[in-house]
Amino acid sequence: MFQGTEKYEGTQLSYDFKSQQGSISMGYSDADIGYYYGEKIKKVTPEVYFIKNGLYTTSNDRIDPEYYFFSPKMKIIPKDKVIAQSVFLYIEGVPIFWIPFGVFPNRHGRASGMIVPTYGTDATYGTYFSNFGYFWATNDYMDLTFKGSVFSKGRYDFNTRYRYALKYNFTGSFEAGYTMIRLGEDKDVDKFSSDEWVLNLTHSQKINPTTNLDGNLSFVSGKSYYNNSTNQLSDLLRQNVVSNLTLSKFWEETPYSLYVNYYRDQNLQNGNVTERLPSVNFTRSESFPFRKNLSATSNLNWYEYFSYSYSGQFLNNRVKQTVQNYLGQDSTYRDSRLGVSHNLNFNFSPQFELFNIKPYFNYTEIWYTKYITIKYDSTTNTLQVFDNNGLRAVRSFQTGASFNTKFIGIFKPNIFNITGIRHTISPSLTYVYRPDFSSDKWGYYGKYTDQFGVVQKYSYFEREVFGYPAGGESQAINIGVGNLFEMKTKVNDTLDNKFQLININVGTSYNFAADSLKWSELQTDFRTQVGSLLNIGGGATFNFYEFDPSVNARVNRYLLSTKGKLADMTSFNINLSTSFNLLLSNQPHTDEKIRDIKDSSEIKKEPPKKEDENKVSYNVPITGGFNYNYSESRENPLSVFKTNNISTNIALNLSEKWKFTFAASYDFINKQISAPYITAYRDLKSWEINFNWYPLGVYKGFFFQVRIKAPALNDVKMTKQTNARGVY
Repeated sequence: MFQGTEKYEGTQLSYDFKSQQGSISMGYSDADIGYYYGEKIKKVTPEVYFIKNGLYTTSNDRIDPEYYFFSPKMKIIPKDKVIAQSVFLYIEGVPIFWIPFGVFPNRHGRASGMIVPTYGTDATYGTYFSNFGYFWATNDYMDLTFKGSVFSKGRYDFNTRYRYALKYNFTGSFEAGYTMIRLGEDKDVDKFSSDEWVLNLTHSQKINPTTNLDGNLSFVSGKSYYNNSTNQLSDLLRQNVVSNLTLSKFWEETPYSLYVNYYRDQNLQNGNVTERLPSVNFTRSESFPFRKNLSATSNLNWYEYFSYSYSGQFLNNRVKQTVQNYLGQDSTYRDSRLGVSHNLNFNFSPQFELFNIKPYFNYTEIWYTKYITIKYDSTTNTLQVFDNNGLRAVRSFQTGASFNTKFIGIFKPNIFNITGIRHTISPSLTYVYRPDFSSDKWGYYGKYTDQFGVVQKYSYFEREVFGYPAGGESQAINIGVGNLFEMKTKVNDTLDNKFQLININVGTSYNFAADSLKWSELQTDFRTQVGSLLNIGGGATFNFYEFDPSVNARVNRYLLSTKGKLADMTSFNINLSTSFNLLLSNQPHTDEKIRDIKDSSEIKKEPPKKEDENKVSYNVPITGGFNYNYSESRENPLSVFKTNNISTNIALNLSEKWKFTFAASYDFINKQISAPYITAYRDLKSWEINFNWYPLGVYKGFFFQVRIKAPALNDVKMTKQTNARGVY
């Protein structure tokens, strides 16, 4: 029977058309989520039904459901809730538990209601009654959650979450958590007391088409909050809590943009906090003041190639650190530094047919409100650093020119379907000039005499937020050569396949103004790809000068003249990575099925092939990847640092219902496996199983959960998770 869009099924129906009341014997009726069945269903009003000896389930099997809630008395409010008295949960026909009453959702979307708690025993805190609370769907734009946990040995957890959203305008949330632990009596030697808390705020808002506000703020009392309140590996391994809040603004059809940012980094290991409160950035992107048609790029007058750009930043840094004094006692060190930076860049970039040349001039001016002075105290044999207040301006500049071009060579071997190999060489030269800003005429550096009578230089602005001008004159030429090898192969008469063979880059520089070690290290890197299977990349650096063990440094003697070799390798790294997507199957592919159908249509009277009854069909997709890293650092040949590790992740579906994932990494240097984990998922029609296992490490243990798949009933579950700290 249908009444409107509502459907009812049963063996016997009685209905009063005048009162619009009726009853169904042995009847079914669909709910918004699942369905309910009863020995007798009675409709009292359009908004209320009563069911005698009824059951409620979300199973698709009406004859033999995997699970159901049974109650002798049930009250149904369509599109709202199901209220039942004396509720039994049956799984595969076996009663599992009983509760005196139950309230189940009967509609899609959010609905206010109690949050079902969990209970059990923890090795440290005793018997617990956890995550009991209430969810309040305030309206279509916000909701509120309260949860609490109680442990028998003196622990209490409280947390709340408030969420809000207005479509196309803003979304956000506010979360707060508090954990209070009181283990032992006042007179116990091992008494433990702790009060930990956390606050999280997220907000994303489009104020107008050109203005956005986005933020993620987190504040926590310390590492102990995560250690005590969660078994989530990502939280337990967390080293820092980082907060960001950014207001961005740009002006349409102009080169102007503005960013205002708050940044906070809290180190959970030592409690140190670094804040930028605030950072304000204003930029004017590259502009061509003498160009009438801004979109034109050719047939321009020489002066139209002139451009400039500007960026300015205000930055206020605050630092809070825990330091030890000379007595070994902890004390809190606080410091605040601010500054304003202006960067003005001028470029001239005329176009030539065979090469590009680009002179430039960069000017920087920084305003500081503090500077330091250093004095050596011979009585205590220490350096004394003094902070001084006062507005100081720091000006610096750099100028130079860059030159680059390309040479292309093509080789046509005409073997193995190779139609051409192209080699592109991209040389570049850049000249850079920067004066010695540590000289006395600039006034940016001071001097002091150390305990050995040697005069030492220092910058007055070593502690400031934008740093200080570099010392030492630089007149350097940077040399770079890029090499790109590409190949083209013939697929058929009309189609070619083009791909990269290898990309190799080499670069170094020579400083004419340096008094020694004028050549910098030779930098090299490469990358290539073996089809779609393997990506290979790496690099190395080489030093042209001899290493002197007596001074533990490179000295101004060329290796070519002293040892007959060009250079020492000072670092090396290589990375190999691959990903795969395989299918292990004894079933025909789609194209094979199409061919079989086509072949069968051409054969008129071919008897069908008899399938092997003992043959087991399988179809197992496997995805994953491997990543290998090796690196060496040998700046000091007497002290070589190496890393050598491999990592993998694999996901496979052994069947339609079973899914497995595995991930691990192995350190060849320390000979140990790092952070392996295994997950398994099983689809049980109306139910599902999730299993996570961390077999090694400080937080080794497992997580096991069986729950109903229907989102409205996901609180009906059995969960167990363990690690070395016990059960939570």
